[in-house]
Amino acid sequence: MRAIIVHGGAGDAKKAEEISVRVEVVKESATEGYSLLKNSSSAIDAVVHAVKILEDHPLFDAGRGSYLNEEGEVEMDAGIMEGDTLFIGAVAGIKRVKNPVELAKLVMEKSPHNFLIGEGAEEFGKKYGIEFAPFDYFLTERLIQIWKGQYGDTVGAVALDDTGHIAAAVSTGGTQNKHRGRVGDSPLVGSGFYANDIYGAVSTGIGEDIMKVVMSFRIMLYYPSISLDESVKKVIEDLAKANGKAGIIALDRNGNISFGYNTKGIFKAFIKDGMTEVEGGY
Repeated sequence: MRAIIVHGGAGDAKKAEEISVRVEVVKESATEGYSLLKNSSSAIDAVVHAVKILEDHPLFDAGRGSYLNEEGEVEMDAGIMEGDTLFIGAVAGIKRVKNPVELAKLVMEKSPHNFLIGEGAEEFGKKYGIEFAPFDYFLTERLIQIWKGQYGDTVGAVALDDTGHIAAAVSTGGTQNKHRGRVGDSPLVGSGFYANDIYGAVSTGIGEDIMKVVMSFRIMLYYPSISLDESVKKVIEDLAKANGKAGIIALDRNGNISFGYNTKGIFKAFIKDGMTEVEGGY
């Protein structure tokens, strides 16, 4: 069984005319990730490719579309996890890396550490030829509009490959006008992302709320004693009890796909063996 689910953020989309575009991009992301899975690529490669598509699009708060902090700088975070080995890679406070998810993968594969931040993480990436981008690359028209109240959010993906392995990846530019040095849930294993040999999940929304309940790992409190759908529902209920707002995507080793949210909506798309086309929406 091969499967993938991606998200492009949970919350209020603000501008209705952008919803259809963002839905189409998350569907493209899922479709391309699934194409890799069908060609025997690993779950890790599939989630990295899917997330890169969203990082490269200016309508999502990750990579090129990342929000600016209070000082007008880009500070990006990303994380990745391989379910069968529990290997982790995460980065935070990245300013000039074109695709932070690739740097997170590099940390997982080439570093003895799980988590690198700021200049140290970027220096590590340079040793392995990671692609950098000038600041102008991130200064899109969308960023100017964000200051007028537009909404964007974290992106992420979870995939199951034909060997039965699961991987999860996440990338974000953080919150609009955030304090310099702020790190949210996204690069924190268990909060923003988690994967093991039975399921994988990625969270999106208000990071400070997500961290309170360790949202992506929290599925383990319920699954597999109850179904994945029921477990996701329980997690959202737990989040609400903590007055949190967020969404989550998940899939398990059997190819079951689930998502939940208590925000206005969540941009998502998914496909698995047996489906004739990708499903997506907001």
